[in-house]
Amino acid sequence: MLNLVLEAEGISYQTSINENIVIPTNLLPYGTQHVEIKNIEISPKASINRFVGEILQTSNSPIAMEVRAEDGNSIRTYQLRLNMEENQDFRKLLFEESTESNCDLFSVINADEFRLENNAWNASNLPSNSYSQCIYKYDENDLLLLGWQWSYPDNAYGVNAFPQIIYGWKPWQPNSSTEKLPIKISEINSLKASYEITVERNSGDYNLSFDNWINSSANIAPENILFEFMIWEDANNLVPFGDYIEDVNTSNGTYKFYMGEPDWEPEGSNWTYLAFQRTNHRQSGTVDIDELLQYLVEKEIISQDSYLASIEFGNEVGNSKGESIIKKFELDLN
Repeated sequence: MLNLVLEAEGISYQTSINENIVIPTNLLPYGTQHVEIKNIEISPKASINRFVGEILQTSNSPIAMEVRAEDGNSIRTYQLRLNMEENQDFRKLLFEESTESNCDLFSVINADEFRLENNAWNASNLPSNSYSQCIYKYDENDLLLLGWQWSYPDNAYGVNAFPQIIYGWKPWQPNSSTEKLPIKISEINSLKASYEITVERNSGDYNLSFDNWINSSANIAPENILFEFMIWEDANNLVPFGDYIEDVNTSNGTYKFYMGEPDWEPEGSNWTYLAFQRTNHRQSGTVDIDELLQYLVEKEIISQDSYLASIEFGNEVGNSKGESIIKKFELDLN
């Protein structure tokens, strides 16, 4: 193959050919569904299994292009790799071209079986004009992105807010986002969470964590909360509340376990705080929630007769400024 020219969304793209790898010299726009072959040049008397005007569907896998030599016997296979823009376009799509957004505190945006909440639970002591926080959803062309932006003053130490995605029944909301929760812990055979998030922020207080609630019954209400059950995946300048107990190993990593009795519960509530802090920080991966629950049952900290009400995921933020883009958030509950 001597030359290949593609077209996507009315723009022509030259390609470079290195050995048997063919790639566009410029990244295709994120979300490109297909490209058209505008020109092919091959050696005289050779033949190729593609043609000018052919529409190629984009894919994560290389597209095979076979050139048969003029003797009709030898075949050389080229791999066309349609590399697309990634992070920058995610940001543009979510924050500049969002299909829904809201900057009202405690506002909610629904997304399939999830809820996106602009939770600023501890910001009421700050001047209202000193901080901002907004949530965003992009849901077009089979692509769902969720995320938020926040900005808090330098003197706002600790945790001011928890912009988040919710699966299940958060005790302060009127119902569940899914029929699968709440669920009695004894009925959970497997519970894994897989996620990929991009977090851009300054050096202020922050974490990336799951915040889950365990209740005494299927009647989900603040007064029935037994445990706040957190899983920290990343953090800066924040540490879990309570006393360090021991390290806990799971199939996908090791966590430091903390437990304590908080004094910040609202009137009428009284729960125990549990936190598992990952020993190596990350912003993508799989979390073995079932293994951590089983650990708590075996240690007789929680009962199998209690109920998991919700699985929540977000950023606890303090005196920081940043933004998060959730590219993937999947739960496997059986």
